[in-house]
Amino acid sequence: MNGERIAAAMRQSAILAVIWVCTLLVLIGTLTKMPEQWHRRDFSNYYESAWAMRHGIDPYSTNLTPIGAQLGLETNWLVHASETPPFLLCFEPLTRMRPRVAFWIWIAINFSALAIAMYLLLVRRPGLPGRTALLLAGLMLMSAPVNLNFYWGQSQLIVLALMVAAMRAMERDRDGTAGLLIAAAALLRAYPLLLVGYFVIRRKWRAVNFAIAGIAAGGFATLAILGLAQTLSFIHGALWLTDYRVVNRLDNLSLGPFVSRMFWSITGIAPGSSADWVRRAAIGAADVLVLGLTIRATLAVSDRRDPDWRIYSLWIATAVMLTPVGWHHYLVLLAIPFVQMVASATEDRSSSRAIWMAALAYFLSAISLRAFSRFMVPPPTAFQLALPWLARALEETSFVALLTGYIAAYWFATDQFRVPATDVAPASAGDSRLHGQKNHRLKPVPPTSIAIV
Repeated sequence: MNGERIAAAMRQSAILAVIWVCTLLVLIGTLTKMPEQWHRRDFSNYYESAWAMRHGIDPYSTNLTPIGAQLGLETNWLVHASETPPFLLCFEPLTRMRPRVAFWIWIAINFSALAIAMYLLLVRRPGLPGRTALLLAGLMLMSAPVNLNFYWGQSQLIVLALMVAAMRAMERDRDGTAGLLIAAAALLRAYPLLLVGYFVIRRKWRAVNFAIAGIAAGGFATLAILGLAQTLSFIHGALWLTDYRVVNRLDNLSLGPFVSRMFWSITGIAPGSSADWVRRAAIGAADVLVLGLTIRATLAVSDRRDPDWRIYSLWIATAVMLTPVGWHHYLVLLAIPFVQMVASATEDRSSSRAIWMAALAYFLSAISLRAFSRFMVPPPTAFQLALPWLARALEETSFVALLTGYIAAYWFATDQFRVPATDVAPASAGDSRLHGQKNHRLKPVPPTSIAIV
């Protein structure tokens, strides 16, 4: 089946009705669980960390458990801060309210970010049919990563909104605004900094300059407010995220932790041993391989406008792959490449293998945590004892979901496709006759010779 047939089948009224019934059931389930989440999980860690920072306590090197007990929050294993200093500064005003009130304001902020991202992705996307937008909206709202962001009180929906807004800004040739939006995302979560590499290779120098200026301004503001010692203490939080207990968590799905777990499982070498350099070298080699594939795919597409935002989508998937620590809710960022694939499929500009791989990634993201909680908790379960190798494979389903998402984005970027001439930048930005006109002539884009199998 080609992309258009897949998209047409999914837009049938019966399928749309089933998807939205499932969406409402999932949302109801998430909403009913949220009232009891105000004092635990990631929101608790954010609140404890920002509260400590506001009271002159270093949250990166201090055990937050006593602070959590004082505030009525559950610290659990998140005993240190791991968020960037700018993030904690932005969160700090919420600590002037009671945790329960702050929790619901935080949820409202994230819901607003999701609404903005969906509006920019699905409503402001030129040429996206209404039924297709309705289909994608349902699939996004019922997806496991979106619901986990609310369940954990996480912040990836804010990053999603910033990345989508940057994409829309570039569509309007506002590269400076795009650079500032990516700078804001990088200051909040660090790993979006990789997207500056996209600007560099695509020679969007205005975006590069504004991104660097935005990051520098945010960094200097943080230094002025917190001081050098408190700001640099973030290094302790970053190092804590590389601790064995964090890296070995099965829901830590980025590439580096996956390579580490495979190394420890195959070799049996204890963490911190003299041979640990082999593991670090393997992580470096894997990171270089993925980044090299992304750069080569970027260089293979010479079109300045990045039709359908294929290369931008690939860099987003790459950023999630290469972040030193990544959790299941990070997969919400794959909504950008997946929406772009389906939107281009309505005009038969997506390869069927990219669409099917994206569907597989979506399916795996839905079942990975459920399979883990059903068959592997608490260990050792009867399933693990009876089928250890199958259990080991299921344990890494979250990483496989991310990997298949990256492959889908890679195929979307590199498979030979044809785009309308209107997707190509006009020869002169000042020639108003070229704006708003629709030309159905097709232009081939050279494919890359790389294949991922």
